[in-house]
Amino acid sequence: MKNLLLIGSGQLGSRYLQSIIKENLNYRIIVVDKLSQSLNTAKKIWNEFGGNKTSHKIQWSLILPKEIKHYDLVIIATSSKDRASLIEDIASKVNINYWVIEKILAQSTNELNEIKKATKSAKKVYVNTPKRQMNWYKKIKSKFPCKPYKIIKTGNLWNLACNSIHYIDLVAWWTEDNLISINCEGLNSEWFKSKRDGYFEISGKLLAKYSNGTELILESSKEEIDNILKIDFKQQGKCDINEKKGTATFSDGSVVSGKVDLQSEMGEQIISKILSEGNCGLPSLEESIEQHSIFLDSLLDHWNRYNKKSDKLVPIT
Repeated sequence: MKNLLLIGSGQLGSRYLQSIIKENLNYRIIVVDKLSQSLNTAKKIWNEFGGNKTSHKIQWSLILPKEIKHYDLVIIATSSKDRASLIEDIASKVNINYWVIEKILAQSTNELNEIKKATKSAKKVYVNTPKRQMNWYKKIKSKFPCKPYKIIKTGNLWNLACNSIHYIDLVAWWTEDNLISINCEGLNSEWFKSKRDGYFEISGKLLAKYSNGTELILESSKEEIDNILKIDFKQQGKCDINEKKGTATFSDGSVVSGKVDLQSEMGEQIISKILSEGNCGLPSLEESIEQHSIFLDSLLDHWNRYNKKSDKLVPIT
């Protein structure tokens, strides 16, 4: 029986639990959360979705159990604040084969390095920016006439600070090139509180550039604008992707239909592939750290400049 440790039983953690219920393999699942209320809510969801009728063995705890010294997979589903120290603490107490860590990975490049160091003994570490492994985005990529030249993502307050990394990673995978810079000059000066206490968001435009010349423009507007992803292939056409409707319409008239998968739908595939094959479609920690480093440094500079601070951490999750 495989040992699976889930740290964080909030909204995301509960979605992982929902997906595990569908898995035919039997797991010993340890769910750890410092808040008893979160654990109780996750227990209720587990039972409502039939988890108590599966062959999985599940244990709920406020702290990391001392009696278990090895885990086949650890999933970190907490918020970004203090995540590096959390991972360091876990890694110092137990042996771990594989990790899956939620984005945003951390709040500074120093913390990214701490995470990399703490997990270096694992066989593999993955980061949960899953668009690249979704079938719909794979089908869209297969229809590209050439590498994209410019990609523009627009929408009304879609949590740019929190969610940009999803599109940054998707474009890196689509183009098979590396992120080289992020320009925050188009962002608005005012940071505002996000829905999660202690975290902040920003609106405006962010420009990301890649090693082959592709540009990604991410715009989160306070005004009502189309929530769409536009791809320009220069002289070889265009593509408009409506993620809500599940349509990717190319300039030649062809349409690729699909959907953005939910975490509760993807978790089973991610977990089972890692535990049975040692791999999955998520980006590696090394690849994601390269993207996160540029992203975090750019946002931290903007945060400090417009808030007249000299903080070491950017308060996003």
